[in-house]
Amino acid sequence: MAGPIRMGGLVSGLDTDTIIKNLMKAEKAPLNKMLQLKQSEEWKRDQYREMNNLLLDFRKASEGLRLQANFQKKAISSDNDGVVSVTQKGTPTLSSYDVNVTGLATPAKAASVKFTTSLDSTTPIGETFSFTVGSKSIDVAATDTMSNVISKINAQSSTTGVTASYVQGDKSITFTSKATGSAASVTIGGAFGASNKLGLSAGTVDKNSTAFAGATAFQASKDALPGNVKINGIDYAFTGSSLTFDGLEFNLKSVGSTRVNMKTDEDAIFNSIKGFADKYNELISKVNTKLTESKYNDYKPLLDEEKEAMNETQIEKWEAKAQSGLLRRDSILSGALTDFRKVLTDRVEGSGIDPKFDTLSEIGITTGGYQENGKLYIDEDKLRQAISQNGTQVMDLFTKYSADTDRTKNFKESGIAQRLYAQVNNSIKDLTDKAGSSAYLSDKSVLGKELRELDTNIRSWKERLEKKEDSYWRKFTAMEKAMSQANSQSSWLSQQTG
Repeated sequence: MAGPIRMGGLVSGLDTDTIIKNLMKAEKAPLNKMLQLKQSEEWKRDQYREMNNLLLDFRKASEGLRLQANFQKKAISSDNDGVVSVTQKGTPTLSSYDVNVTGLATPAKAASVKFTTSLDSTTPIGETFSFTVGSKSIDVAATDTMSNVISKINAQSSTTGVTASYVQGDKSITFTSKATGSAASVTIGGAFGASNKLGLSAGTVDKNSTAFAGATAFQASKDALPGNVKINGIDYAFTGSSLTFDGLEFNLKSVGSTRVNMKTDEDAIFNSIKGFADKYNELISKVNTKLTESKYNDYKPLLDEEKEAMNETQIEKWEAKAQSGLLRRDSILSGALTDFRKVLTDRVEGSGIDPKFDTLSEIGITTGGYQENGKLYIDEDKLRQAISQNGTQVMDLFTKYSADTDRTKNFKESGIAQRLYAQVNNSIKDLTDKAGSSAYLSDKSVLGKELRELDTNIRSWKERLEKKEDSYWRKFTAMEKAMSQANSQSSWLSQQTG
């Protein structure tokens, strides 16, 4: 459907389009404020969600301190790694193991025999003859090279069970059985005369061989032999180079004795606690940056027509200031940090808690003052000493669980990590209630509701402005028509009285 006819100053000579645009600027002022407010609210929502993601990452990185298992990890060490090294495979039940390796296992051996030749790999042999490997005949032509002969032997290996290899350095050919163990053998047959350029001789190498006439070297085949080790005085046979016992894999390297010790992995515990402190300091630093960020009240979100008059760099700089300070002194974030400080500084009470180890400061972890926003500091020597000498108390300080339904009592009787986990969850919920989450399509948050209301009001204002603009155009068009009629009448009168 065509729109109404607009007459733009054809009769009056007025710049109607500019006049109406200027009139509409004043009419658009409330809409522009709503558009700027919507952009600010969207930026604020996104910044809340960014803070929420920081909390989610912190929770994931530190929640392991709630679990006693992470304070009970064991480190395994051998007093002599040259004899035995150890890898944990299950759950060992003993704290130490006396190990005496009395004999190493030997693997099964293949049969092999080596001959020295007078040829390199590419020189033609120059004579024709045949020999056998096992039951297969190998026919040699005068034009064959050593490489050709090796290829012919190996082409029959699936039948003979024997492969051949040539070493250029000492001009040798070696026959090796593919199988290992006492059943393996290599049999070479044929009438080898004085002109035997391959240097071969007839014979068999098997488990009973003690010699092979004409061969440079040979290896009789042998079955694998088990090794023997005593663990805590009990004999055990093993094959290969390892033995699994009581949740441990003993890697047996040489004959000798050693002791394998199981002890608490103090380094792992220390690193977990230090990692938690580092992650916490990173979290509160980023949150405090948002809480203290400067706010520039003169920098409002840019409207589309304002962006058209600026380049990308100018827009980027402007919007950086427009977004700054949106969460300055935010009550949710500042309240979360206050709660975190309380979690970390209040004593842990209740049965099972040693009063000498009921605060973080007693194991070497202190908090900076309010000027440092509660940053954690670690006395590494003191913390390591506490872990080494009072590991159970350190574990209880972090992991103590309270099932009390009274919130105040539950807080007092819960370990530091348990408290912090609960408080981080509360803060995540508060931020999600305020700003929603990008993980969910439906946004039922406070800001989500406000943005939906703004969208409704913006649509309503746009419709109102369209009607207002149409009204201006109708009035100016009516004026143009009236002036046109007046001009026509004036011209007619002039003609009549002319």
